[in-house]
Amino acid sequence: MKFKQYQFLRDRAVAILKEQETHEGTRTVEAAEDSLMLAYMGDALYSLYVRERVIATGIAKVQVLHTIVTEFICAKSQAKALPVLETLFTEEEHEVARRARNGHVNVPKSATVQEYRASTAFEAVLGYLYYEGRRDRLQSLMAKAFSVTLENLHF
Repeated sequence: MKFKQYQFLRDRAVAILKEQETHEGTRTVEAAEDSLMLAYMGDALYSLYVRERVIATGIAKVQVLHTIVTEFICAKSQAKALPVLETLFTEEEHEVARRARNGHVNVPKSATVQEYRASTAFEAVLGYLYYEGRRDRLQSLMAKAFSVTLENLHF
């Protein structure tokens, strides 16, 4: 993305946020239906979930906490959890995951294309459940993903 386009989009986003200040609690249908936006929200939700669990260990060294959290929320770990979770998905969750997996994403060097697409699918399902207000289901899937990752941790 060119810098001028970045500036334009950033300024537009800030203007929209200011406008939304007067319409608290609103969200656009487009954002809730866009796979990458769902994944963006799902990433934040899972990161918060993992951080809460790790903080609950009582360890107060941020470097240690960060290392552990990073292991849980990386694309590789999420990709390993997805096949287990998919056995639990409803039809609509499978559809959300499929759309997200097939979406156009820029893959970072830290993951393979397959891992990144799988992690995007996982995160999109979490975002979908959040926007649908299905908090119990969301917590259940995050807990399962956490357990799967915990079983496979190798330091």
